[in-house]
Amino acid sequence: MSKKPESFGPIAPHYDVLMRSVPYDMWLSYYQLLLAQQEVYPEKLLDVCCGTGTLCEKIAALGYSVAGIDLSAAMIERARAKAKELELDIRYEAVDAAEFDLGERFEAAYSFFDSFNYITDLGHLQKALHRIAHHLKPGGSLVFDLNTSYAFEEKMFDQEDRRKKSPIQYKWKGDYNPTSRIIHVTMDFWIDGENFQEVHVQRAHSQEEIFEMLKVAGFHQIACYDSYTLEPPRKRSDRIHFTAIRE
Repeated sequence: MSKKPESFGPIAPHYDVLMRSVPYDMWLSYYQLLLAQQEVYPEKLLDVCCGTGTLCEKIAALGYSVAGIDLSAAMIERARAKAKELELDIRYEAVDAAEFDLGERFEAAYSFFDSFNYITDLGHLQKALHRIAHHLKPGGSLVFDLNTSYAFEEKMFDQEDRRKKSPIQYKWKGDYNPTSRIIHVTMDFWIDGENFQEVHVQRAHSQEEIFEMLKVAGFHQIACYDSYTLEPPRKRSDRIHFTAIRE
């Protein structure tokens, strides 16, 4: 292979089919619960690392104003096409979370589906948190989730579906380095007789690292939960959610 396979490139046109089993409504309900815990009731929201915009669409359909950003131009192209089809007024921009400037402020920002794990450089993640804080009004909410080191250690990325009836056949294999806390996931896909590969790289950020970076970025009232609950993380939590308030 002449060049390294990209992330969220070839899979972009098929991403929504791949994610069809994701309980988006449950994620949205949990997000609303976390906002209520913060006593923040936003009308204008920012989706950081929005992918193809499915969650943006659900939020916009409820009458909220929402914008989405993502590093992948292919994913943003798909998000814009879907919004046009659904006649939803959603602003989408293909930008780096560590460098973006939309020229407007929001009352809440969120980033779901382990998007911040993909920012493997801590300096880059710190910049992203600063940029998000810049786009939030004082008192604004930030909510996001992360995969944990436990998820990588337990090989939760190792997945396979080669059933002939599946619209997307795939085989994923993770290679985790516990010292660097970096996992490289080789993802092979077979769609309509076509085969392609993507390599996804994530880092298991520690709770201590995240708490410190949030404080440096100007957030307070920082909390962390075992995902989908209001309980603190456990040793065997494979996903955790963070909440914070912009000072």
